[in-house]
Amino acid sequence: MAGQEFEKALKPGEVLFRQGDPGKEMFLIRSGKIKITRSAGGQEKTLAVLKEGDFFGEMAVIDGSPRSASASAAEEVKLLIIDREAFKSHLKSNPMIEYVLETMARRLRDTNKMVEFLMIRDELRRVVSLLVNMANERGAQTPDGIIVDFPYDYNALGDMVGIDGSKVEEIVKKLLELKLVRISDRKLVIPSLANIDEYLRFITLKEKFGN
Repeated sequence: MAGQEFEKALKPGEVLFRQGDPGKEMFLIRSGKIKITRSAGGQEKTLAVLKEGDFFGEMAVIDGSPRSASASAAEEVKLLIIDREAFKSHLKSNPMIEYVLETMARRLRDTNKMVEFLMIRDELRRVVSLLVNMANERGAQTPDGIIVDFPYDYNALGDMVGIDGSKVEEIVKKLLELKLVRISDRKLVIPSLANIDEYLRFITLKEKFGN
């Protein structure tokens, strides 16, 4: 079926899509305003309020990844919707443009992830969240666990989450003592993703409700 372009109307407060939803369409605002929000660390932040003439949701049609933020109507809205097939059809004449857009989208998603980690107040949870994310997105499954794409440089890892390298080393040592991670041949291995996920939930609840 050929790609389509069609319209959609939203009432004030109506949610168009939520962070994490699958996406295959982008949107152009014909009238009204759309609020873009992102959740991280138990908080919801407004990233932007878009108006007539603005477009959004383009990363989903470029690389097919889930929505990186939520979108809802700040007032009555009319949208022009362009699906992925329609968008891709406009790029067939120049594959280089498609490659550049896909690269830009990937880099922007990586930046969004880093912002999400920086919004987490607790440093332990920030590092554990990063490691879990790296395991899920770039980890290599082996019989001994998941090998994480881990820069074996605590300063480099600290730069990724805005924490001093010595503090990161202290946190990794704690995870080693708890046997949630281990280091083998200068690579970080997570023996059980379920266990470190459970630990992440525990420290998240601990931060939320206190000791």
